[in-house]
Amino acid sequence: MKSSPLLLVGALAFGLFSCDSEDNASPTAQVGLNFATVNTAAPLNGRLATTSSLAFTSGTIVLSQVQFEGENEADSLEVEFELEQDVTIDFATGATSPDISAVGFKPGTYEEIEVELELQDEGTKPAVVLNGTFTDAQGQQHPVRFEFNSAETFEVEREGTITFTEGQSAVAQVTFDPTAWFAGVTAAQLSAATKNTQGVIVISETQNAGIFDIVADGLDLATEVEID
Repeated sequence: MKSSPLLLVGALAFGLFSCDSEDNASPTAQVGLNFATVNTAAPLNGRLATTSSLAFTSGTIVLSQVQFEGENEADSLEVEFELEQDVTIDFATGATSPDISAVGFKPGTYEEIEVELELQDEGTKPAVVLNGTFTDAQGQQHPVRFEFNSAETFEVEREGTITFTEGQSAVAQVTFDPTAWFAGVTAAQLSAATKNTQGVIVISETQNAGIFDIVADGLDLATEVEID
């Protein structure tokens, strides 16, 4: 198993959005985990002037473990939530099955918040299966399917202090942007890619492996965290 400093399984964005509860205030702060997905078309290889683009609009990402931690050594504050079961993320909507319940945080100021996600690799299909469309320079569209299967662990950290008050509700948001994983892939490479019998460009360890290696390296190098 390989541990990367940041998921993504993509360019990941991690943000904390908070709001005060107007109803009966809970003695603890509640923090939920939300997944957002980017499914808009993006130019290939970062060239804004190109007419070729790539977009992923559906599929699934299956996790085998979700861990949420917060700590403050000075005040001896610590919270840990760990879910060891398969969680399927619907890429089209960001919804999870089963739903991930909110985590109860003891009110206080935390110096570190961390989300750790592990991909499931023992199922009947790859942990990541995303379906999309490659549009070439002539405007012709080609169906694409990306498959990634590995029990890699990814970590998303929220640096800097954050304070949770009694009854406060907050959401930790992780964003998956697969077009960022394909940043090193050119339109020429996709145009030359082989298709299966259904006319789909499958990118996996066994099909179009050269492109797959570039994308896999993109996953490893996705190390920026955006805080909103």
